[in-house]
Amino acid sequence: MSNLTKSAQKLMSYPMTNRAHDIEQKALSLPAAEREALANHLFQSVHNQELSETDEAWLALAEERWKTYQANPESGIEKTLFFSQIRDSLGWT
Repeated sequence: MSNLTKSAQKLMSYPMTNRAHDIEQKALSLPAAEREALANHLFQSVHNQELSETDEAWLALAEERWKTYQANPESGIEKTLFFSQIRDSLGWT
């Protein structure tokens, strides 16, 4: 079981109050775009904290790579090749 799956199961196992469950049910009845906006607001309210030094470094690297790609989109590679290279580097082939 992946760490992501374990984390998701752990989050799902937290009991909600009746009030939270009622709010969830109402939120689930909203159109998808409104649910997405609400989810983003809730996520930000929980995770709105300073980035760690490591996160800052990863963010800077991602932004640098995005700018490089935007300046020269032809420099990118096909997603199948990208994922193949990742699997190879991790020994998953």
